[in-house]
Amino acid sequence: MLITDNVYSINATRGSYVFALRLPDGVTLIDTSFPGRADRIAAELTANGLDDVVRILVTHHDVDHVGNATKLQKRFGCNVFISATDMPYAQGATPRHGVKRLIGGLMRAGRTTRYTALPEGEIDGVKIIPTPGHTPGHTCYLFNRVLFAGDLLNSKGGALRPSQPLMTWNKQAVDESIAALAGLEFDVVCPAHGEPVKTSRVG
Repeated sequence: MLITDNVYSINATRGSYVFALRLPDGVTLIDTSFPGRADRIAAELTANGLDDVVRILVTHHDVDHVGNATKLQKRFGCNVFISATDMPYAQGATPRHGVKRLIGGLMRAGRTTRYTALPEGEIDGVKIIPTPGHTPGHTCYLFNRVLFAGDLLNSKGGALRPSQPLMTWNKQAVDESIAALAGLEFDVVCPAHGEPVKTSRVG
């Protein structure tokens, strides 16, 4: 689904969206969705001429965001970036927090991915925005006036709301990260869970 110029959501990943950005050097994906969706993601990318994937930018270490990272990396030969803080959780070297420890033990997807730590600033015009709270190293991205919010925010009925406390590492940090987004300029917010919302403000 086309969201705006050069920004697409992958329909096969409803429930935990993957987004595709058409950049000068190829396609960048935001997140990889639940395990078991790699073939459907790749097929949809190919059908829409978006299969020249050069990198994946992960918002955070949760299984529904790194679930297909290994298979997509092998298929496209691309780099997979994640914050240095969240990398050991994604690799299984550091146990996840709370109920996520159990989920991570049952679903080990993403552990064999060859991750690269996110740099500061931006990658090929995609702004990298550290937004700790949902996880210690949660990251949002901004491209073409579209904010990719990961699990910092989700949407329901066209309204944005913070991530669920049960699944959140630090609620105060979530609130601080949401407040910090006020300094950014955007027209659309794309959370992983829920549909994109046309808005220029959050919180």
